[in-house]
Amino acid sequence: ATRRRYGAAERERRAHRREESASERIRRVTESPSGEVVLVGHLLAQFRRRLFGGLFLILAVLGLVPGISFLAGIVLIVPALQMAIGLRAPALPRFILRRAVPVARLRRLSDRAMPWLERIERHVRPRWPVMTHPPVANLAGLMIAGLGLAMLLPVPLSNVPPAAAVACLALGLLERDGLVMAIGLALGAVALVAGWFIGFAVVEAASLFVERYF
Repeated sequence: ATRRRYGAAERERRAHRREESASERIRRVTESPSGEVVLVGHLLAQFRRRLFGGLFLILAVLGLVPGISFLAGIVLIVPALQMAIGLRAPALPRFILRRAVPVARLRRLSDRAMPWLERIERHVRPRWPVMTHPPVANLAGLMIAGLGLAMLLPVPLSNVPPAAAVACLALGLLERDGLVMAIGLALGAVALVAGWFIGFAVVEAASLFVERYF
């Protein structure tokens, strides 16, 4: 039994080494000379059976960009809830899958985020499988939905902690790394608590403003 478990773990590590990393898949799209735009559906197709992780990673990167983080947070909520209820792949509307993203903008985002992602990928590997499967994966989906809401807060830099937590969870899902998932869950809990306090402060400030001037 011990040999069988060791053999299965070794086969999983070898398969992991043969697979393209998330950063390689994103770079392949952004460096392709096929056109000036890329469809969201085509970008997600690069992640094949790991669509949830790929979608969350893309939205997390977009969520780090001021001005885009609000939209990324809104889009993030629906697939996160779908993962929370146990769907195997995100069911996105066609108008989102057919949405065209300028390759030049995607390349600029990639150039900023990929060096950090590549550094992290050197240390990830399949481990702690219980953390990347239900019910933990369902819990992660519920947390990601909450983090998407936290990205909507109209406060400068308030989008960074939740987006970073989503990126960590997405990488854990993509690479089947339970340790990274555990770190992402911890970061997500901190980001949600911080988001709650920030949201409470925003509501209080808005109510004081209304009472004073209206």
